[in-house]
Amino acid sequence: MVSKRLSIKQTELLRRHSYILKKLASNNAKSRKTILENAPKELFVVFNILFKLLADKNLDLTNKQRKNIEKHKKLIQTIKGLKGNTVKRKLLEQKGGALSAILSAILPVIGGIISSII
Repeated sequence: MVSKRLSIKQTELLRRHSYILKKLASNNAKSRKTILENAPKELFVVFNILFKLLADKNLDLTNKQRKNIEKHKKLIQTIKGLKGNTVKRKLLEQKGGALSAILSAILPVIGGIISSII
């Protein structure tokens, strides 16, 4: 299970920002851009955690979720090790709905991770 690979601090960050992640997954591109421009720095640390988990392929994803994420493999690989400001810039520049596709695939898994630790 992935929870063994996350620290308590990382899990707490995921729990604290899960509401914003759900909003980002369900909103349109314009409102996503507004949310990301005004987001706290911690949110981009959360994105970094998520992209590292996706790049390591240690998540229990369905075949459909894995296929949706596979389309955005290049974005995941480029963002996974970057610092907060660079992550923010990359996410603001991205086009084509990659962020919403990635978040909609990973949000159900995040709920399981958070509930298994807390």
